[in-house]
Amino acid sequence: MHELTDRDKSILNAIIREYVETGEPVGSRIISRKYLYTLSPATIRNVMADLEEMGMLYQPHVSAGRIPTPEGFRCYLNGIMEVKNLPRLEKTMITRQISHGSGDIKDTLRRASVVLSKISQNASIIILPKMDTFSFKRIDFVRLDENRIMVILVSRAGMVYNHIVHGEDLQQNKLDQYASYLNEVYKDLSIHEMRDSLMREMSGDKARFDTLVGKALDLGMAALEAVEDIPDIVIQGKETVFNKPDLADLDRLRDIVNAFEDKGRIVRILNRVLEVPGVSVLLGEELEHIGMDNFSMVASGYSRRSIPVGSLGVIGPMRMDYARVIPLVGYMAHILSELLEDM
Repeated sequence: MHELTDRDKSILNAIIREYVETGEPVGSRIISRKYLYTLSPATIRNVMADLEEMGMLYQPHVSAGRIPTPEGFRCYLNGIMEVKNLPRLEKTMITRQISHGSGDIKDTLRRASVVLSKISQNASIIILPKMDTFSFKRIDFVRLDENRIMVILVSRAGMVYNHIVHGEDLQQNKLDQYASYLNEVYKDLSIHEMRDSLMREMSGDKARFDTLVGKALDLGMAALEAVEDIPDIVIQGKETVFNKPDLADLDRLRDIVNAFEDKGRIVRILNRVLEVPGVSVLLGEELEHIGMDNFSMVASGYSRRSIPVGSLGVIGPMRMDYARVIPLVGYMAHILSELLEDM
């Protein structure tokens, strides 16, 4: 980090604010007239030249103003920006959207993603909690054909997990008996506890001598084997990003479309924020070169009983209004954590 004077910081702050608002290169005259009227355009130009030498700004054309670089934005984020308070109206909107619904956690998180995109005016991304972070409520088996059975696993939080298992031909009445046994014995256990208990029972005498119990345990374990799959991911507001003037270049638009389609990489990036408390901001190259060099992500983990279970973020052009988006993401993570506390 370069040592900036108070004047340097004031001018960099003004440039970033103007650039966030307009998306256009910023000149010294607009800074003098709109933000720092006690400084002359000549003085501001000299400081802008110094900031450019430091790598904080760059000039796209000889006659143009300056644009902040990722290093300039990072400097702004680390010591210049003043985070705004989230307006009460937006807090109310978030609470209303999350509290009204079916009680299904997937539906709740989808609605949270919609409101996050709407308020931020960027794309929002939420990774849903893994099934095994919740308590088991019930399981059902549905015969599809002679060698395929659909497993429907429901958590107490309303998470529904569907999985197809392959095996011997079992009639629906037998499948109903196996499900009834599992629902009676394992209801309200956590998925981890259910898995451990199934493994113990499978090695016991009851499983060896009671055909119903043995079959039920086998199907129960098959149902849990794929629970560790990549978690679901909800993306809202992609069209908002695609319509940004920053994406007038079709090649850049193609890169962004491809980046949004690479959900596995987005999950990996968002999972990194689970290792860091609070809200994180990833700029340009920190997004793993997924075609978003001029973009950024503001992200946070959310938790259940103090254990991180998922993450959420806002992604858009680097000229994002961080002072507004950072508290928005932080508040959404806080509300989701509170919601999941007793599930």
